[in-house]
Amino acid sequence: MFRNKLKPFLLLLLFSVAFCLKADYYDGVINLTGDALFNGLRNLISNNTNTSYDASKVVLYQTLDNFDGYVTCVYTGQQYYVGFNYTGSSNPNTEHTYAQSWFNGTDTDKKKSDLHHLFITNSVVNSSRGNYPFDVVANHNTATVYYTYTPWQSYRGYNAQNRMVFEPADEFKGNIARALLYFYTRYSGESLIQQNVDMLPTLLIWHSFDPPDAAEITRNTGVFNYQNNRNPYIDHPEFVAIIWGGNDVEDVVLPAVPELVINAVYPNPFTSGLSIGITIQKSALLTTSVYNLKGQLVYSENSVVTAGENKVFWQGQDNKGQNTPAGIYLIKVQSGDKQAVTKVWKRIDD
Repeated sequence: MFRNKLKPFLLLLLFSVAFCLKADYYDGVINLTGDALFNGLRNLISNNTNTSYDASKVVLYQTLDNFDGYVTCVYTGQQYYVGFNYTGSSNPNTEHTYAQSWFNGTDTDKKKSDLHHLFITNSVVNSSRGNYPFDVVANHNTATVYYTYTPWQSYRGYNAQNRMVFEPADEFKGNIARALLYFYTRYSGESLIQQNVDMLPTLLIWHSFDPPDAAEITRNTGVFNYQNNRNPYIDHPEFVAIIWGGNDVEDVVLPAVPELVINAVYPNPFTSGLSIGITIQKSALLTTSVYNLKGQLVYSENSVVTAGENKVFWQGQDNKGQNTPAGIYLIKVQSGDKQAVTKVWKRIDD
């Protein structure tokens, strides 16, 4: 009885300590704006000293992005069992979000080893992306599509200016944006204009429409624990607008309001059940589907929703009523040809 009462208190205490530590980290910049904030953040996060790419890959594959021996391609959602000794020697391998061929100036070894922009990818997709800039592919029907058996799809094709670009899956667009904004902030002399493509306007949109989730926040802390600096745009998404707002983005054409959107998932991470808040433009039949990272459908339910805000629920069980294991899941809500996808993280209540 005492243990059950003590555990929520300890969890609250640990959360409060973590929150205070993160708050203290930004004390010196929290009231800055514009260029002053950008330069303040550069000074704040420029203390990582790791220059060993091999050491970074050990962390990446064996702890940081390893869940019970499985790692996941960020472009396709494909999952690989690699155990706990793999270092990216074959497939999957390691993507430098800010391509190595873009590196300019000094600190090359630090840039190559910086975990904030290193992600796990299918080797074929990694090679196909190469050093193409990130942007929206104008016509998905004529693009090269990269997918496996998950809802995730990435594209290589031409943007609206007829430049070859790479468009990551919707589920990872915000992560890519924040990784590149971090890199640009951390390392002076680097540029977000590559191969005549200015990536910044697109990155600002991706950041806004795919905000940080629990998994990304947890990963940020994992990187901090290893290399002693954080990605500020994950901890404080509002910094992006404070720095690049106004004239930098006023001419960007934002997408129309989606006909179906997931507004919030609570709690996330969760241990038993969670609530999924959605907004839809008109009353309709809605299908809620849950996939594991192997792309397998574990749960599906139909419901009727009305125009406006609605909530649907998942109790963390499969279609047979059995509790699903801990891990990351993809939740897809769909009505007709409209759909929205989000990531959730189930933990074990210990």
